[in-house]
Amino acid sequence: MTDNPNSIDPNGIDVAALQQFAMGVAEDPSKRSARFNVKTKWAGQTRSVATVSHYSLGGLEHQRNFEIAGDEPTELLGQNSAPNPQELLMAALNACLTVGYVVNAAAMGVTVHSLEIETDGELDLRGFLGLDGSVNPGYDEVSYVVRLTTDAPRDRLEELHAVVTRTSVNLANFSKAIRMVSKLEIVEA
Repeated sequence: MTDNPNSIDPNGIDVAALQQFAMGVAEDPSKRSARFNVKTKWAGQTRSVATVSHYSLGGLEHQRNFEIAGDEPTELLGQNSAPNPQELLMAALNACLTVGYVVNAAAMGVTVHSLEIETDGELDLRGFLGLDGSVNPGYDEVSYVVRLTTDAPRDRLEELHAVVTRTSVNLANFSKAIRMVSKLEIVEA
């Protein structure tokens, strides 16, 4: 997992704790599971508010307290009060990639001076609006650019990029089909 024997890393990552965590996951099947949960409520018009209240790691539940608002721009019938679902989706990808670059760089002994990830995708609104059943309502392609400033040699950065591309959870979620299990519960008014 790491080439860096030092625990103190300029990227702010405790490399020794990372190594210990990875070893625990590798050796103990009960520590291999992470489950996340988000509950979203409609807040009028196109606005929604998601609540993150807990997650479980290795079968143990941990409490959290975050709210994430979503809304559409006025041109898409919203109030422009928060990022829209597509922007939140891209932000989630970028956040996951950021963790991957910074943590793996630390494990490799690479100091990150700056990191920026820019993601872009284009939708054909005919699919979303139900105007043409043959049009994908989602993205056919999403591109991202990683801008990384570091003193490490290019070959180490190519290695870092390959590791992140191979191990990023949200990059995998973006690039591979996920089985979605849907259930509709009708609540009486």
